[in-house]
Amino acid sequence: MKVGARTHAGKVRPNNEDGYLIRDRLLAVADGMGGHKAGEVASAVALEVMGEYPFSQGQPESDLRRAVQAAHERVRELASQDPAMAGMGTTLTAALIGPDRVFVAHVGDSRLYRWRAGELKLMTEDHSLAAELLRAGRIDEETARRHPHRHALTRAVGIGHSLAVDVGSFPIEPGDGLLLCTDGLSALVDDEDILRILQAEPSAQAAADALVDLALARGGVDNVTVVVASPH
Repeated sequence: MKVGARTHAGKVRPNNEDGYLIRDRLLAVADGMGGHKAGEVASAVALEVMGEYPFSQGQPESDLRRAVQAAHERVRELASQDPAMAGMGTTLTAALIGPDRVFVAHVGDSRLYRWRAGELKLMTEDHSLAAELLRAGRIDEETARRHPHRHALTRAVGIGHSLAVDVGSFPIEPGDGLLLCTDGLSALVDDEDILRILQAEPSAQAAADALVDLALARGGVDNVTVVVASPH
């Protein structure tokens, strides 16, 4: 797969608290939160820990879980040492690409999609209050998209003593592509437009640039980060 990526602060926020990681077979995005630049510290630290983790060939799901837990502990440690960093945290969505499977670790409301033969499929579940209400059947999808607590996370790296990490895998076939993004994209660009751009652009980098540009054109109200792994 060919990989392209772009991150942008958007049109409203002064700092970019997003980040991404591309290291061999490992792709990840993170969306930090916290005051006085603490969010950008949290996302950067989490991605740094992931990038330094010694992934083995035999236990990808266990390795991903341990790597995210290590990131969680490191962010918590830094927050405890500096009052300005107290309460900082970050989403973290990581994909480890194997020959015929993708292994995933996920916390928060950043997302991982797979696209195949004209179909885009969300492979992660948002850990947000609105998403929890949607899964419980208490609100519908349209209400969830506009819910006042749609950005309120129920899990984040660095927040709380323990952390539940969603870990799993799914098969990939020749011709499949992957998209990792923060909610600065998914909140403004629907799946239909995402798929249209992924199919239309000639390269992974061109697709990443076009997706970010569309989020900016639709207001750019949040930081936005996109990583595209494309078969072309």
